Amino acid sequence: MKRVLVAGAGISGLATAFYLGRQRPDLAITVLDPRDRLGGVITTQARDGFLIEGGPDSFVLIKPWGLQLCRDLGIEKRLIPTDPANRKVYILARRGLEPLPPGVMLTAPTQLLPFLHSRLFSWPGKIRMGMDLLLPRGQEQEDESLGSFVRRRLGQEAVDKIAEPILAGIFLSEADRLSLRSTFPRLLDMEREHRSLILAFRRQAREAKSRAGAGAGSPFRTLAGGMAELIGCLRSAMPQVEFRTGVRVERIEGSRKVITNREVLEPDAVVLAMPPPDCAGVVRGLSPALAEKIARITTLSTATVSLGYRRPAARVPLDATGFVIARGESRRILACTWSSKKFPGRAPDGDLLLRCFLGGKNGTILQNDDGALVQIAREEVADLMGMSDPPVVSAVYRWPLANPIYEVGHEARVREIEAILDPALNIHLTGSGFRGIGIPDCVGDAMRVAGEIARRT
Repeated sequence: MKRVLVAGAGISGLATAFYLGRQRPDLAITVLDPRDRLGGVITTQARDGFLIEGGPDSFVLIKPWGLQLCRDLGIEKRLIPTDPANRKVYILARRGLEPLPPGVMLTAPTQLLPFLHSRLFSWPGKIRMGMDLLLPRGQEQEDESLGSFVRRRLGQEAVDKIAEPILAGIFLSEADRLSLRSTFPRLLDMEREHRSLILAFRRQAREAKSRAGAGAGSPFRTLAGGMAELIGCLRSAMPQVEFRTGVRVERIEGSRKVITNREVLEPDAVVLAMPPPDCAGVVRGLSPALAEKIARITTLSTATVSLGYRRPAARVPLDATGFVIARGESRRILACTWSSKKFPGRAPDGDLLLRCFLGGKNGTILQNDDGALVQIAREEVADLMGMSDPPVVSAVYRWPLANPIYEVGHEARVREIEAILDPALNIHLTGSGFRGIGIPDCVGDAMRVAGEIARRT
């Protein structure tokens, strides 16, 4: 029987094993992971009535592969949307929380009156954003930064108060550093097709409304029991797959000789579903040139600090999914999700669960120990939301070098990596470091890899 080794039991590795097993039940599949559990950055903890997510708390529907996986696992009915009463987002600007105006889609306003009445943007900023209606298409170029694109279409305030905190915030990096093609290619497609982003988003909003109210729903979904429920269902759906935790792949030599911290394996195909720094180390003995190209993919370290409060007395209305922080604001956290307002079942009735994000472009803050990170998050929450009472629950999750940054030229970099990787070796790279960040992108790429292995093995 031919054997496939999957190194990495995060969502990418598990989804690859799942779809490969469905296509080729004749293959023996082994999944390894250095941790003592499956799931990678997906982890959920229940404590004192609070449901705490250490990593991603949901996935988006606009990319179909996350939903497809849930359908294939038979758990689609377990999915829940964000609370319809709390779907606004606040932006911290000029030390105050201002709501993002209704109708702002990604970067562009689609509803005139809410945008004009918003205190988030200055009048010069509003006028500059409106000029998107008149500006011509940009010139064709191989790649462009997200910041550059939003700046030339909508102006600097759109970068500072939308693109930087919300769009670039997903990647925990600066908008001027991120590749537009690799992060939000949809924006570029809209410019090419419609010229104006405002016109493109207005048309999209009209089409969504015409689909029997389909556009009124939340774009996010999670599972009632937390995202770790997805991992448990994946494992249960693969009784034929062998899972080994506490096993670290150290290097690959020769023709697929895999050396781990426990044994030497020689499978017929290998999947490396791990962060770029780990992946580069594993393939260095196989191909120094390949390792050097992979190592050029920058990764950042982050941490989340969750805080649970009993009957909080906040001085701000708790009617949103949380807040992000505009460029230029001097804060020690990057954003704050109001987890129990975003999704039901995350805290006892009347209580509040928050999650603060730290690190990323401010990586030095992670030199503090867990207790200090909790104190930093508490102080920021007290200052910005007026909640000075101590939390009854706190949890810190650290993710060292686990957040890839898709810098300008990322697609070209991935093509160079693929050109070096000899197809005859039947070694495949997947995961958030290469072709998409977020659960849907990881699942979509896992489907691609599973199909390639099924054909070649």
